[in-house]
Amino acid sequence: MGPNEVLKVDTFGGLPGWVLMLAFLALMVAASEIGYVWGAKARVDEKTQNVFPTVSAAILAVLGLLLGFTVSMAVGRYDARRLLVLEEANAIGTAYLRTQLLPEPERTELQDLIRHYLNVRLSYVEGGIDAERVRKARAESEQIQQQIWDRAAAFAQKDQRSVTAGLLLESLNNTIDLENSRWTAFLSHVPDSVIYVNAFVGLLAALMLGYGFGMSHHRHRLSMALLIISVTAVLAVIVDIDRPRTGIIKVSQRPMIDLQRQLAPKR
Repeated sequence: MGPNEVLKVDTFGGLPGWVLMLAFLALMVAASEIGYVWGAKARVDEKTQNVFPTVSAAILAVLGLLLGFTVSMAVGRYDARRLLVLEEANAIGTAYLRTQLLPEPERTELQDLIRHYLNVRLSYVEGGIDAERVRKARAESEQIQQQIWDRAAAFAQKDQRSVTAGLLLESLNNTIDLENSRWTAFLSHVPDSVIYVNAFVGLLAALMLGYGFGMSHHRHRLSMALLIISVTAVLAVIVDIDRPRTGIIKVSQRPMIDLQRQLAPKR
């Protein structure tokens, strides 16, 4: 994994969400003003003016469907990441408990490695979109995984019919698989094109609504403000949920933190 691969998961190059939303809000206001000016200058007959509200309503309906569909996509990915955190914490905890069935010195060695692995996994999450920090954390995770597996496999080879060894290897394999699953979930985002289409249709809706007000030479500021704020707010939520490391709405690491506290050496 190269450093650039980590940065690519952020659609907007790591810009803060509030900057993106302020920019989009400004574009929505500009679109509505441009539409109003065009509408005020347009010379249309009464029949066209009567049809225009229907066209505007259709565009707003399409915008609503797009936003609803995109929110569903973002929330689905958020839920998947949240569940994987819990599953990984459970898998690591199960592996640790099963090491208690091992004799010394294997038991202490594996328990120390599992605690260290848990700490590294938490530092990996804290890396945000820092490419180098994430790369190092993942590389260290893979190294510890190999060390844990080698020690567990060496114990299993001493007695290939050992039930304890089989159960331990099963839980360790599940732990390794979940690390890969979480990385895949981290890379899984709402496609850029979907977000861009939402933004484009939102701007088009603001333009059309402003155009309609311009034709009637009556600016209804409250209606325009509600549309702009609503669309911007929904897009802000979509982008924030879709950025699991840098957004305000983050996937809670509480299961991993609780497990870290439970596995801490007793003093």
